[in-house]
Amino acid sequence: MIFFIRQVTSILKKDLLAELREPDHLLSVALFGFVLFVLFSFALSIEPTLMRKMAPGLFWLAVFFSSVLTLERSFQREVEDGQWEGLLLAGGDVRALYLGKMFSNLAMVLALQIILLPLMGILFDLSLSWSLVGVILLGSLGISTLGTCYAGLTVSLKGGEALLPILLFPMLIPVLLAATETTRFILAHDLFGQQMAWIKLLFLFDILFLLGALLNAENFFDRG
Repeated sequence: MIFFIRQVTSILKKDLLAELREPDHLLSVALFGFVLFVLFSFALSIEPTLMRKMAPGLFWLAVFFSSVLTLERSFQREVEDGQWEGLLLAGGDVRALYLGKMFSNLAMVLALQIILLPLMGILFDLSLSWSLVGVILLGSLGISTLGTCYAGLTVSLKGGEALLPILLFPMLIPVLLAATETTRFILAHDLFGQQMAWIKLLFLFDILFLLGALLNAENFFDRG
């Protein structure tokens, strides 16, 4: 168990250090999300009250499309440097490889949302709440959990960059829908506790995706 945890932490540390050495990637992804969010707000410039109701959905769409760029890159470095086969043949647990990559992707998605969330408040004149922390964590976990699987599946395929969002988006619709509805109720200061049903649904999908990914990790990553 200790060796397994060390494998996970070593992969996580390696990826995070690589991203810190090349911060231009995170900045470019954040800029893409920023431009996307601004375009959404201007393209749908309608009645302010209706815009505020649409803001959660636009926010999570911007997060998804921006996160795809991060997910694509999560295995790209190993493939380009010839380290992919080495990781698989090193004798480590494939599930440790998955978890290390998933946690590094989760950190990147969370960093992206820290940048985009204040932008949503400014563009749509919304008062943000600390209650959003929970839904952001659960939504980011859902995107990272399933996104890491499909990134590992498509990394060695020709045209994998184009396949990733096509395969990922339909599977993430329940997570994005639950995250959007939860965010909407929180921003609307839900008085009847309707957000709890969506939070439970979001949590359920996160658990199902995580268990499914761990059980099928070899099918996604053992592609030597």
